[in-house]
Amino acid sequence: MITKPLRHKITQQDVATLAGVSVTTVSLVLGGKGRISPESVSRIYQAIDTLGYQRKAGSVMLPGLVGIILPYHCHFSSRLLPALSQALQHAGKSVTLIYSETSDAALRDASDRLLAQGVCGLVLCGQFSGAATLRLRTLARHIALVGLMPHLGSGAIPAICPDNAQAAQLAVENLLVQQHTAIAYLGGESNSLVRAERLGGLANALGKAGLAFNPALSSPCPATFSEASQATAQLLKQQPRPTAILCDNPTVLLAAHHVLTAGSHASKWRLFSRPSTLTGFGESDEAQKLALPLVSIPLTSLAARATECLQYQLNGEALSCDDARLIVAGSLLPVR
Repeated sequence: MITKPLRHKITQQDVATLAGVSVTTVSLVLGGKGRISPESVSRIYQAIDTLGYQRKAGSVMLPGLVGIILPYHCHFSSRLLPALSQALQHAGKSVTLIYSETSDAALRDASDRLLAQGVCGLVLCGQFSGAATLRLRTLARHIALVGLMPHLGSGAIPAICPDNAQAAQLAVENLLVQQHTAIAYLGGESNSLVRAERLGGLANALGKAGLAFNPALSSPCPATFSEASQATAQLLKQQPRPTAILCDNPTVLLAAHHVLTAGSHASKWRLFSRPSTLTGFGESDEAQKLALPLVSIPLTSLAARATECLQYQLNGEALSCDDARLIVAGSLLPVR
């Protein structure tokens, strides 16, 4: 009778040997400490996956528990959280969440805490440094990972994002049907990626109609009612005067609507020229009450798509960073 030798417990030394690094490096990576190169991190987690190393013998993955990591002071994430939590719970998942700074070290700490709870999946809201390393860690542990961003991501992880260019193009095409040719874009910070994507959609729609985009009709401004009102008044002095204005956000839309419909300025503009038509992005109930043509990519749609893509991975399906299902298109809202 031949007795099989007992297989020794996998240790950090085994991981280090296979990965070609020191035990100290393995310990630092697992502890989320130190500055380790992405290549070494990748080799370590591949070795962990190959050997089946378990950091804690008693740690068990909970199939229905999903962790959410949100950055502090992120307007997009705070607005999205209720819809995301509801979508996950509707899919039968339990939710645990952590707020974090966006640095590499902070993300490692937040993800370590969630992994220690036995999550089967992670949802990363907003832009974080170290997201690529987090993806390596989750792949090695067979944990689902999906991001949620207000604009196209860096490609570090599979991330759900709205098709801002398509939404703007849809809004502009609707204005072109109404014979508007001088179409302005109002609002958004000058360095906003969302604004840049929407401006690209505007220019693309105009180009398809044989029209050139006039940069003078693009006016960034902060999302405050007073500053948006001033920016609207200034924009209406441009020549050629815009016959339609695409507003970056609901606050800008409400401010522009106020300027165009109230006071002596409105009377003067109605007297001497065709009133400017407003359109925008319907992310708020107040904007939708204005009875204006709006384009919407609801937060509920982003949350539902994130839940679906998380489930694809939990079912064993790979999800690449360029998967077409990650992009959520907009649609025209019916005028109330």
